[in-house]
Amino acid sequence: MNKIGTVERAIKVFMEFGLVEVLTDGAFYMADIQLLIGQSSTEGERKKRERTRLQRQKLLPSGKVDICPPIDQVDKCPPILEIRDKEYRDKSLENREGEYARTLGRYQNVFLSAGELSELQADFPTVWQEYIERLSEYMASTGRTYKSHAATIRRWIADDRRKAAPPARDRDYSVKDGDTV
Repeated sequence: MNKIGTVERAIKVFMEFGLVEVLTDGAFYMADIQLLIGQSSTEGERKKRERTRLQRQKLLPSGKVDICPPIDQVDKCPPILEIRDKEYRDKSLENREGEYARTLGRYQNVFLSAGELSELQADFPTVWQEYIERLSEYMASTGRTYKSHAATIRRWIADDRRKAAPPARDRDYSVKDGDTV
């Protein structure tokens, strides 16, 4: 069974039950979709009303709707999400004490507060800068992000030290009285 056949059969079933209507321009419309999946968001309702209004205004002479609105009218990011993202970004740049984080590394994508930076410098005086650069390059090349850059650097240093440390061999070869060799 191929996927196209499955979709065609599903559309026929939806049409038989009256769940899908075919509009004059050939588009499929599910009239009672809110009843099936729940209420839509207020942002979704606003966009739906705006699109309907634009469709009524921009009927082409051929009777078809212009499906390519001008770029300046397209809502790229809903205002609610845009505000939330800005607030999140601003909060992520502040540390717990309220001071702003500095941007470090070659790609200016490592964020450390003054306190975190001074702790790393005190705890790892010879390698702290190398690990900031490594983290900056890694994040820039992979696109990966971390919740705490200071914790990531500490973890990487600990992992590298563990790997470099020779395995402990505390064997006791002494022989006690009465033992045989």
